[in-house]
This record gives sequence, C-alpha cells and structure tokens, in this order.
Amino acid sequence: MRKKEKIKIEMRRNGAKNGSKNRKPANNKSIESVDDKDKNLERRKEQRIPIEIEVKYSTGDSFVIDWTMNISRGGMFIRTPNPLPVGSVLKIQFSVPGAQENISAEGIVRWKIDPSDPNIIPGMGIEIISIDESSKNILNEFIKKNLKQK
Repeated sequence: MRKKEKIKIEMRRNGAKNGSKNRKPANNKSIESVDDKDKNLERRKEQRIPIEIEVKYSTGDSFVIDWTMNISRGGMFIRTPNPLPVGSVLKIQFSVPGAQENISAEGIVRWKIDPSDPNIIPGMGIEIISIDESSKNILNEFIKKNLKQK
C-alpha cells in the first residue's frame, strides 16, 4: 500500500474526509480541532480583557446600545441579538472604568454569530479601524492596567 493511500485510510478512520481536520457531528455543526483553535489564537494581535461595558454604536440612521463581552486595543466583541452584516462600518462610543472621557472610534464588523443557536451568545467581532489620539491613550492605559492585574 502506498503512503498516500495509507494516510487517506487513517483520516477516514478518524472521521475526516478529503484531507479535512474538522469532523462534523450528527447535528452538522463543525467542531474545531485543537490545531484550528491554536491558529485562531495566533491570529489575534492583542490580548483581550473580558469585561462588560455599555457600548453605543451607529450605522448611518440607526443607533443601538449593547454590551461588550471583551475588549482589546484592536477591537471588541459586542453581545447583541441583532448582529450587523460582516463589513458594516460603525461609529462606536463607550467609556472604560476609571476614565473621565468617553472613547470614540470607528469600527468594522469582521465576523458575527447569529442568534440561531440558543446555546451560543450572539454578537459581532469589531475591529477598530480609526480612533483619535486621546481615545487611543485612554484605551491603551485601561488595557495595560488590566493586563497587569491578571
């Protein structure tokens, strides 16, 4: 038996098809492999601080108030039952504990979780694409302080 055929047989025994490392259970939801989770963590440029902060955001004519689940220098996860489409640009305003001023920034929805599964918190991952210097300094100080406390 050739090496290539042997690898395919081993992969089928382990539940993978066509070279995929992800297995699909009976309910057709993907299960991330340990390797995939490690890759996702490596992609993150900044450490995240788990914190609930009220965040106000607008996209043109709509204005919404929701809560973050975590925040970093580069973005945040906003918990919301109505996540915006990926690629949506929004104006964000929030304040961090201990700061006298609000933080204002512009963000873009990079990914979202729809509320279709009651076991998963719906929301959207926001990347900060524009932030003024004052807001950036406030956010950086907050992140720095909270990373030291861990």
